[in-house]
Amino acid sequence: MKLEGRHILSADLCVPPTVLGQEGQSTLKLEERITQMYDELHEPVYRYLLCRSASPVDADDIIQETFLRLYRHLNAGGREDNIRSWVFRVAHNININELKRRSHLFSDAPDEVSGLEMSQADPTLGPEELFLRSEKMARIHAAICTLSEQQKQCLYLRAEGFRYREIGEILGVTISTVAESLRRAVKKLIMGSHA
Repeated sequence: MKLEGRHILSADLCVPPTVLGQEGQSTLKLEERITQMYDELHEPVYRYLLCRSASPVDADDIIQETFLRLYRHLNAGGREDNIRSWVFRVAHNININELKRRSHLFSDAPDEVSGLEMSQADPTLGPEELFLRSEKMARIHAAICTLSEQQKQCLYLRAEGFRYREIGEILGVTISTVAESLRRAVKKLIMGSHA
């Protein structure tokens, strides 16, 4: 069953709160919190999964599984500190397990990126400006392709506003590893964009 584009975790949402007992009302409140968190975190987690080479369908499936696990976690009395980081970490781990299970490899084809970039080109720019922008985007893409998978993930999570400690928890690495990955990623991007 869906409600405004979201999956409902149980049929309890269809029952008026006055009919429910105290346990049913707490379940209803939990479901409302999960729905609110889903609304808040769906897009950032979706983008993160796409950056990790998940297909749009797989990303949606991973997000649904993540929020089902969140519901179970909170319903069982699990810790509630830093739910945002918890959701990203669980989605990250599910994605890793799916990639291992499928042994599915994606290529970073520059032709696909340049085609996407050209489809979003500003129509007010002249041919020379479009060419220069295209060249710069190609250099940036080439620089991104030189980053390790861990550097890409650290960079993306940092851009999402996570602190180094949170990135380390999500990726299962130390804070110093996160800091070094980000330092190297930024250095490669700066050098690559000026080449």
